[in-house]
Amino acid sequence: MPRTDRPAGPLAWVPPTPPARRPPATRSRSRSTWRAMASAAVALTLVLALGALAANRYRVGLDFQTQGCLLNQAWLFVIDTHATPEAIVQGDLVAFRLVGAGVPAFEGALFVKRAAGVPGDWVSVTPEATRINGMVMAKGLALAKALGRDPASFAREARVPVEHFWMLGETADSFDSRYWGMLPMARMIGKVYVLR
Repeated sequence: MPRTDRPAGPLAWVPPTPPARRPPATRSRSRSTWRAMASAAVALTLVLALGALAANRYRVGLDFQTQGCLLNQAWLFVIDTHATPEAIVQGDLVAFRLVGAGVPAFEGALFVKRAAGVPGDWVSVTPEATRINGMVMAKGLALAKALGRDPASFAREARVPVEHFWMLGETADSFDSRYWGMLPMARMIGKVYVLR
């Protein structure tokens, strides 16, 4: 006996077609695309997070002076603002704000000099030379005349106290501790690294 649930003739019942399945290679490619996109999103998140941390910790400095106080015409710096004064050793470059130097044009200006003297070092300044622990670190006082003072008025001998640095530039005409004295560590902005 014929089945009655199917119509006879040209309108015969046809079983539904199952949904088309993508070939396995296409599914694999789709999964790979999603994995790549997820990996890229994670990488971008990490880069942005690290960038935010770096932007908080590091500053870029540019020096456009025609004649700077550092040799080799260093003009591009990175300043590590999280470096503590305890991390500074003799000879490191330090960024700081100059306050109370007696020259209004430099008041509050950002300076980069070498920490030539650290706490406990002996400093001796004469019109002929500046010595730290007996070693000549700079010769003469080239800016004394421009500052309207007798070079002998800058002469001194002292020990670098706790929480202070003795800052020197690398050129004869650097406006540094020879002219304004010790730098309190509280004015330090950070440790400097020369990029160019």
